[in-house]
Amino acid sequence: MSLKKITSLSMLLSMLVMTYTGIILFISPHGRIANWTNWELLGLSKEQYAQLHSTFMVIFILGATLHVYYNFKPITSYLKNKSKEFVFLTKDMLVASILFVLFIFGTLYGISPFSNFLNFGDDFKSSWEKDYGTAPYFHAELSSIKSFSKKLSYDLEKVEEILNSYNIKFKTEQTLSFVAKTNGVSPNFIYKLLQKNLQKAVNHDIPLTGLGKKTIKEVASTLNLKSEEFIVKLRAIGLDAKEEDKFRKVAEENDLGPIDVLKKLGFKK
Repeated sequence: MSLKKITSLSMLLSMLVMTYTGIILFISPHGRIANWTNWELLGLSKEQYAQLHSTFMVIFILGATLHVYYNFKPITSYLKNKSKEFVFLTKDMLVASILFVLFIFGTLYGISPFSNFLNFGDDFKSSWEKDYGTAPYFHAELSSIKSFSKKLSYDLEKVEEILNSYNIKFKTEQTLSFVAKTNGVSPNFIYKLLQKNLQKAVNHDIPLTGLGKKTIKEVASTLNLKSEEFIVKLRAIGLDAKEEDKFRKVAEENDLGPIDVLKKLGFKK
């Protein structure tokens, strides 16, 4: 066996895994949706994809370190001119450095096409919300059954009665996430079950979490308003916006958070 060959092949395999997990993490739903619905792809959760990405990153880093060691001479030769003199800023190194800096600044400062690429990923992540829905409040899955019922003004005795009728094993002190996992369902499933049996119509329950990443048009739809009507309401409190503007950006340009804007408009969390 050759350690050099093992290093190269390990880097290749880890690169393939990291590429795959990286793409999945890029397009997977936001954590609040993934946790709320027990989102999975090919039998793996978002958390498991993140764990695989992290562990294979270790293999890749170790492999890259050994790769540099085994190929130190060829690599240093890239930093020499035609006279075989060591020059750090060769033309090749200069181009590589420019690309390196460009990717850093382009990403951090939202320069196109980096911003377009990141916005595409963000929009793709948000699109899952239409199919899966969102929690009634932030990290609702971490609330105990008792606390969850209280926050939604559900009668705890009725909640217990409903869960028992569907043979769902639980204790009121256990979190919604734990109860869901124990019974092989998602927190969202239990929520919809309670909502249906307690006659809480979905269209009467407006989730105010996760709206910051949506466009003005999408927020208006969530609030059961027409885009034009929502824009007029925003203008009434001094905010100028267009349909395709991100709600969070509109709010932050006026030194407000998305929830602050909704409160000013009369919506309650």
